Amino acid sequence: MQSFPFKARLSQPGHYRRVFEGPNVKVSSKAFLLLAAENNDGSSRIGIIVAKKNIRLASRRNRIKRIIREQFRLSPLQRSMDLVVLARSPADKLDNRAVWQDIASLWDQINATADRRWAG
Repeated sequence: MQSFPFKARLSQPGHYRRVFEGPNVKVSSKAFLLLAAENNDGSSRIGIIVAKKNIRLASRRNRIKRIIREQFRLSPLQRSMDLVVLARSPADKLDNRAVWQDIASLWDQINATADRRWAG
């Protein structure tokens, strides 16, 4: 298992704030909301928010975060973006495969939307 580098994480409140205040791209499903803002760092970074209010058990919150991080690591985004993933309560009912497929679908949507948005 490979590690998830610190430079691939949104690590400070200001990083999250920038994405929340001015997302260039938003995509969502029943279980997740993804917000993305373009960055000039040359590499994408991710922040994951899984609220205790939505998913009560820590083991389930951590499982979802692990799957999202692994998806991010194995399927890089086509553009350099700061990405925030918010898990909604229906995510708790999904098994690992369904979480993986849902996130993969959102990744495809965010890449397509970003290409259209920043192409011109």
